[in-house]
Amino acid sequence: MDRAEAEELLRTVFSESDLKRKRAEDELVPDADPAVASIGHQIVGIVLRDLGETDAALRELRTALRLARRSGDDERWGDSLATLGGTLCAAGWVPEGMRKLDQSVSVLHGVPLGRALVRRAWVTGHLLAQFEQSATDLREARKLFAGGGDHIWEQRALNLEGLVDVGLGDLEAAAQAFASYGELASALGNDFDAGLAQHNTGWLAYVRGDLPLALELYADADARFDAIGLTSVDLVYDRCLAYLAAGLATDALEVVEQALVARPLLPREEADLLVAVAEAALAAGDWTRATSAADEASRLLRGQSRHVHRLQADLLGLAARTEAGLPAVALLRKAERLVARCREAQVAELPPALLLGARLARAVRSPRAAALNAAWLDEAAGFRRSSSGRVRVLGWLALAQRRALAGDLGGVVRACDTGLRALDEHRATLGSQELRAVASGHGARLAELGTRTALASGHPRQLLRWSERWRATSLTIPSARDQHDPATTADLAALRAQHRRLAEARADGAPTERLQARATRLEQSVRQRMFHLRGTGVTVSTLDVGDLIEALVEDDTVLVELVEVDGEIHALVAGRGRVRRLDVGSAAAATKAVDFALFSLRQAARGRRTQLDVAGTRLQRALLGSALDHVREARVVVSGTSALQGVPWGLMPGLTERPVTSTPSARLWLRARSARPTDDRRVMLVGPGLGSGGAEVPAVAAQDSGIEVLHGAGATVAAALTALDGAALAHVAAHGHFREDSPLFSSLTLADGPLLVHDLQRLQRPPHRVVLSACESGVMAPVGDQELLGLAAALLSMGTAGVVSSLAEVDDAATVEVMVALHASLRAGGGLGDALLAARTMAAGDPVLAATAASFTVLGI
Repeated sequence: MDRAEAEELLRTVFSESDLKRKRAEDELVPDADPAVASIGHQIVGIVLRDLGETDAALRELRTALRLARRSGDDERWGDSLATLGGTLCAAGWVPEGMRKLDQSVSVLHGVPLGRALVRRAWVTGHLLAQFEQSATDLREARKLFAGGGDHIWEQRALNLEGLVDVGLGDLEAAAQAFASYGELASALGNDFDAGLAQHNTGWLAYVRGDLPLALELYADADARFDAIGLTSVDLVYDRCLAYLAAGLATDALEVVEQALVARPLLPREEADLLVAVAEAALAAGDWTRATSAADEASRLLRGQSRHVHRLQADLLGLAARTEAGLPAVALLRKAERLVARCREAQVAELPPALLLGARLARAVRSPRAAALNAAWLDEAAGFRRSSSGRVRVLGWLALAQRRALAGDLGGVVRACDTGLRALDEHRATLGSQELRAVASGHGARLAELGTRTALASGHPRQLLRWSERWRATSLTIPSARDQHDPATTADLAALRAQHRRLAEARADGAPTERLQARATRLEQSVRQRMFHLRGTGVTVSTLDVGDLIEALVEDDTVLVELVEVDGEIHALVAGRGRVRRLDVGSAAAATKAVDFALFSLRQAARGRRTQLDVAGTRLQRALLGSALDHVREARVVVSGTSALQGVPWGLMPGLTERPVTSTPSARLWLRARSARPTDDRRVMLVGPGLGSGGAEVPAVAAQDSGIEVLHGAGATVAAALTALDGAALAHVAAHGHFREDSPLFSSLTLADGPLLVHDLQRLQRPPHRVVLSACESGVMAPVGDQELLGLAAALLSMGTAGVVSSLAEVDDAATVEVMVALHASLRAGGGLGDALLAARTMAAGDPVLAATAASFTVLGI
């Protein structure tokens, strides 16, 4: 092979690198010409470097440099010097590497100089964050490549230019650079670089905080790589980070675990993916997996001399051990070493390392640990102005914790509030209700600290405001209902058809594995598209306690809001112009009381003996304590914590004989209170297979000639959506299926398949009030932090004013009588609380009827 062919092999080494390495070893390395042999060793060194075999790569590159010097060719020597310098910097020997890069730039000219400048720009921009110097080198390199000097290196320069522009904060310039990179790659027929351009454009969206667009572009880049039979580890890692930023830890872990086994991995790829596994497992609460993945990644990275990357693995390992409860004294020593290493390298891991170290220092009672805690919090607080949203939140959390040390309660609350406002702005960009809900988890520590501080202040109004600050906020953000594309609609229709086939196969005793797998794929397709929905940009305002008190007085209503702080329940009783705080008891006892009450209701519905009065008394004592002593004869609206939403409030002796409703948050109650129906249509839907056959429907319809009834083959999803759109009252007698693994795929069974929460989100006008009469139709799942997902929650988020639903198994015959009584009260002009009170009054004295009436609850008004 002659010199020109060897140079071309080097220029294109990043495509089919294994093949290029073999040719270099077979044809170039043995060549008698020292310049050609130098090129061969340089190619082998580059490939070994990218495999993660840093020591072997450096040996090859030093050999290439010696042969280049022997050849007497300054251009060959300068190019070899640039590759060696960049590799030394990547391995952590930055001063030596930079000296070689500077020396290379001083001896080269023309296009070869441009290549060396790109290498130096990669080090200064990517490794050292010296973006101005990097940008200067890239501008000079682009001039040298102009006019077709080297399209391949021009591509690399454009890509790096986009990354550097992000570092400089010029996101528009970055977008232009990535677009030019993609256009040039497409023009050259370079499918890999075209995919990488799309990947980096997605990363730019992620930097901007536009997670829906980032996830959409990442999915497109993944499809491009898949089409050419490649798996991009960098893309897998970035998708993992995007999922984590959205709070979707389980999805992030699944993405990286699949990539680990999808194909044989290079050592460098394996190390990077193990870091991603550790980060995702940590977010998912799997401390064992996070620890093992972080330790293995650290071992691999040490062997690859990738010392900077190893810092991230070590931080994740330390965090996992901290969460697992290992002794803080030993971990604090590790934290000190880690913080020093991160500070020296000035890496992005420094803020979380400082906060983790401060947490460990607080757990160790000594003057030295106290000093470390204060110093590390001060340093971490300096990052609250960072361009990264996640880092800003850490900075505000550090400032809040530092002010707590100083006893500045007002300062703590202000810092927590500012950090949460930054997250509010981020969540307002998300159109997916699921993304909004899980993203709330990022504010958990700020919300907890703010609420704890408000409790310590002794001011009940401030505690009520903080209780509401981070409660069910995803339900109060307007939905992005007008963005569903035809592909999503088609997938939802296909999913319904697949569920019908699944039901038929199960009835026939036929295998269902393939059918279930396809249904799962369709669900994932719908879910991913939902992630791409854009938010409205509207943020949630904080609760005005004065406005709430005024509304409560106007309606002669008392709000009882439950707050959990450090495992203890507190009741805030708001009404008649004031707010009281009362101690209730442990959250664990409250959960047990709810479980016992629901069990008792199920037993009674089956006709078995049970003591509902005992269950109700225990429930009231564990959840409300003495709160009802302060409500007199008023109506009551209860707002439980996210873990205490599925509560049969009407079973409590203090609430059985008064109108009572519940709400995920006081803000939602205020919104529901002001909602008005768009017309007076009343609709009843009957789904197939219901044990009662929807027997309450003809009984109710017989008393209301104006009601519209859909049943049998006519009760399809499309007909149901048309009927529900804007209805004043909708009664749905259909089986409800709650999906704990994916609440937004909870459904109601209609004639042609399931009516999903995703279907309901396509309505232009929500139904004003909804009655769900099937068993367990009101179940909701806590998600993120103080957020809820499920069928009833989705209706509330869309603007439905009130939902009646059941929390437990109900008796079919008794349900008919309960529903007839409820509708009679509604026709008389009562609200949902009044209607359910009428049903409980009718059921008094009959255990099965009483249990059925108590199993229904009202969300909203």
